Amino acid sequence: MLDAFLTSGLYGVVLVTGLALLLHLQLGLVRIANFGVAGFFGLGMYVFGVLYVQVDWPFGEPWQFFVCAIAATIASGLAGILVGWLIADLDTDGVLVSTLGFATVVAILATTQADLTGGAEGLGGLSFPFDIGKTKENEFLWLLITAAVVVAILAYVWQVHRTPYGRLLIGIGGNEPLARSLGKASYRTKIWLFCVASAGMGLLGAMNAVMVRFLDPANIGIDITLAAMVGLILGGTARAWGAVVGVLLTVGLFDIVIQFYLPLPKDWYNQAIPVLREAVFGLTLIVVLLFRPLGVLGDMRRDRLLRKLHGK
Repeated sequence: MLDAFLTSGLYGVVLVTGLALLLHLQLGLVRIANFGVAGFFGLGMYVFGVLYVQVDWPFGEPWQFFVCAIAATIASGLAGILVGWLIADLDTDGVLVSTLGFATVVAILATTQADLTGGAEGLGGLSFPFDIGKTKENEFLWLLITAAVVVAILAYVWQVHRTPYGRLLIGIGGNEPLARSLGKASYRTKIWLFCVASAGMGLLGAMNAVMVRFLDPANIGIDITLAAMVGLILGGTARAWGAVVGVLLTVGLFDIVIQFYLPLPKDWYNQAIPVLREAVFGLTLIVVLLFRPLGVLGDMRRDRLLRKLHGK
């Protein structure tokens, strides 16, 4: 069993890695700069929490968790269809503003709809869909379950790169007018991709609700989007493993190595560390975009894949 603080740190790395992988599908392949990751993540988290706490279900665990998690995933996917429809033909600036606006709307609803969400005071009453002993043991098991889900997401992303569908996404991201001229349904493809990725973010939000067990609007702040975005860009937006490498170098290094193993003053952890974290992530994003825009792993390696596909 791991130390409770280390479990929390590893869970953060796993969670952000999953979000960064889903963002890779949008930003890395189709060039949709989704700056509203926290919105879809938060929508899934709060839909799950409200249904779990406010509804008197006629059955117990684990079915209660499954039903609420599926509902949260569907809600985020439908929101992805709506937002994707709105931004499909916008330029990069319009996409950034629109997706950020969606995340802001979700945060406002979570704060103002106190009857459902608990508002600024938060919403409690969530629990693990199992009980194997102490809280520490349950958290460790949930870390393993979340890691399994993220591994499944990585496997899906890896497979997308090796399918005609993935090559269509890359073609749309590289030159959408050319893809349209060849008869490809780029508009529908982008909306469907946005739906799938957003649904995945909502599922991770539902799983996070189980881990934190108390929903607070502060849990869906811009820091979630920033962590996923910085990790993906640092690792390389075009590579399937870019999200994994980048998040390890940012969230893993800061949230585990610096916070848990460096001898920092205790009074720093309340205010100084969170502010310093966002400042470091922002500075990292600027430096990478200036000096290494393709990230640590660089651009896609298509030569080996093409040789495999064509039997050479």
